[in-house]
Amino acid sequence: MSAENNEHKAQEQELWDRMSTTEGRERAEVLDELSHIAYNKDNYAECLHLVDTSIGIYYKLGGADVYLKELIHLYKGMSHCYEHLKRYEDAAGSFEHLAGLCYIDEDHEGQIWATRAAARAWYEVDEWQKSLDGHIAATKLIDIDATPFSMGMDQLNIGMVLEKLDRHEEAVNTYLSARKLFKEAKNPEHVNWCDNYLSEAYFTLGNGPEAKFYAQHYFNYSKVAENLRMEGYARYRLGGAFLICEEYVEAEKQLTRAIEILTLDDDKDWEDIVGANKELAKALVALGREEEANERLERIKGIEETISE
Repeated sequence: MSAENNEHKAQEQELWDRMSTTEGRERAEVLDELSHIAYNKDNYAECLHLVDTSIGIYYKLGGADVYLKELIHLYKGMSHCYEHLKRYEDAAGSFEHLAGLCYIDEDHEGQIWATRAAARAWYEVDEWQKSLDGHIAATKLIDIDATPFSMGMDQLNIGMVLEKLDRHEEAVNTYLSARKLFKEAKNPEHVNWCDNYLSEAYFTLGNGPEAKFYAQHYFNYSKVAENLRMEGYARYRLGGAFLICEEYVEAEKQLTRAIEILTLDDDKDWEDIVGANKELAKALVALGREEEANERLERIKGIEETISE
C-alpha cells in the first residue's frame, strides 16, 4: 500500500473517530466529509446514508432558513448517488427538491440544471408526463446563459417525451425546432439525431416521403462518420420509409442489410432486430414471396415472445 493511500486511510479513520465526539453542525460537516470519501470509492449506498444523516441534522438545526447552502450541496450529492444506484424515481424527487432550494437561493442556473435533471430521471422510469412537465418548466425559466445548443437539447428532450406519449405530430414540430437550433449551433451530430427521430416520427404517422427524406440524411451521416452500428439503424429507417412508399424492392434491400448489420453487435438490440424482420416480411409479401415472409416471422417468433414478456 502506498504512502498516499495510508494517509487517506488515516484521514478517514480520524473522521470516524471524530463522529463519537461531535454533535450538531460539526457532526453534519464530518458526515459530509465522509460522504465525499465514500463517493470517491464508488460506495454510493454508504455515501447516500451519510448524506441523508447529515441532511437530517441540518433540518433539526433550522433547515433551509439557516443552512441553505449546505443543504443544496448535500442534495446534489444525494441526487447523484441515486443516479449511480439507478434509483431514478428517488433521483427525480431529490432533483426536484434541489430545484426548490436553488429557487430560494436565487440560483437560477442551479434551478434550471436541477429541473432538467429531474425531467431526465422521470424519463428513465417511464413517467412520461412528469418528464414532459419538467422539460417544459425548464424552458420557461430565464436562462441568461442559453445557447442555440442548450435550447436545441431542451426541444430534443421534449420531442422524445412527446413521442412516448403518442403525440407524434407535436413531436415532429419540436424535432424540427431542435434541428434548426442545432444547425445554428453548427453541430452536425445533433442535427443527425434530429433526423433519426424525425424519420421515426414520420414513419409512425405513415408519411413515407418525409420519413424517407430524414432517414436518407441519417444514413448519409452514418456513412460519412463511418459508424456501422448507426448505418444499421439508418437502413432500418430507410427500409420502413420505402415500404410506406410502396417501393418494395428497395425496402427489401435496405431491411435485409439493416438486419445483417444489427445482428453483428454482441449487445444486440433485439427490439429493432425483430422490428426490421417484421417490416422485411411485409415487403416480401408485397413482392409475392409470402412463404419466405412466413418463414422469417416464424424464426423470430420465440425472440419476440421473450422480449415482450
